[in-house]
Amino acid sequence: MSSSSHPAAGSPRFIDNGRIELVSVIGTGAYGVVHVGVDASVNPPCYRAVKCLRRHGLDARQRHFQRREIALHRLASAHSSIVTMDRLVEEGDYLYVVMDFGEDGDLFAMITDRQRYVGDDELIRNVFLQLLDGVAYLHHLGISHRDIKPENIVCSQGGERVQICDFGLATSEAVSSEFGCGSTFYIAPECLGDWYPDVASYPTKAGDVWSLGVILVNLVCGRNPWRIASPSDESFNAFLQDPEFLRRILPVSSQCLDILTRIFTVDPAERISLCKLRHLVEQIDSFSMGEEELRAAHATAKGDAEEFEEWIDDEAVFSFEQETPSLRADSGSPSPPTNRSRSGSSDSLPPTPLLSAEGASCLPDPAQTAGQVWELFQNTDKAHYDGSELRATPVVAGASPFFQ
Repeated sequence: MSSSSHPAAGSPRFIDNGRIELVSVIGTGAYGVVHVGVDASVNPPCYRAVKCLRRHGLDARQRHFQRREIALHRLASAHSSIVTMDRLVEEGDYLYVVMDFGEDGDLFAMITDRQRYVGDDELIRNVFLQLLDGVAYLHHLGISHRDIKPENIVCSQGGERVQICDFGLATSEAVSSEFGCGSTFYIAPECLGDWYPDVASYPTKAGDVWSLGVILVNLVCGRNPWRIASPSDESFNAFLQDPEFLRRILPVSSQCLDILTRIFTVDPAERISLCKLRHLVEQIDSFSMGEEELRAAHATAKGDAEEFEEWIDDEAVFSFEQETPSLRADSGSPSPPTNRSRSGSSDSLPPTPLLSAEGASCLPDPAQTAGQVWELFQNTDKAHYDGSELRATPVVAGASPFFQ
């Protein structure tokens, strides 16, 4: 297939023996494009998200990551909280990954543009537990996602249903030495490699739990608690010294802070398990501060301020807009230590867009092992994106003031 006949370059065309019509391009990257397609193989016809990937001209490392991503995603997509991979279509020089399509965009847009969750405790609980169950399923299969963030979560049913996508950084390794793998706001301390320089590896599953904690803050407050969980981040270090710091800058309830404190541990061995986390989230009364908590927190901050003559007014101490980074698209990875691997690309492909609430799937049996799924790809020329290329395209979005 010549470049001029590539689906991104011309008018809509058909694939899969005419069953799918590619009607528009909704994302581009270094190795391919993402289309909206109409699938006529079902009745009534439905929309699909279709990734068009180059099969040739890739080095051995790229092929390894590409095959790994497809294999792990295909295995995991049997779960309702994971985007369904419907089928793979090979035509000419391209491989098409056909997935379900939905109407409500990603979780990032749902939080920042529509401010869907702030103040709605039951919706926050429901959505967060969907994500937690999806991650628990991945871990049950021996898969660590390693890039859980709002841009890699898609929404349907008005934001009430969420599904995890983009397995570009996923791994079946329980322990990894690939430091710096993840996205700045959501990466766990142990994945950075700068808290314990002498440690040569880290457990991969615990990092997903950490990322869920940051997403919980996103859902409750519409902001990030800090920029990065590194020794150089002042906000994160302030939290380590005094967890109540978060309640001076974010309107989280005491119950929510208790949960966050159990998640945000520098030592992954001390981090709460998904089972215990689920129990706490089910039992919580409110994620946000009530009026009494707000008054008490404000009074405490005001009392502290009076102890220091240089603090002219209490707003300098207790201000929800202070210290917390606004929620914005995070497509990059932190700068890793020397001689440590990193991920991230300036030329990037958006995550799998917009998944439907319902849809058939052609999937392996959930009991099938990751190793068996891997066999599907070991002796083929199928290729997929290098994990470092599957990053969310940066989105320019205004700050989303929380607790409005």
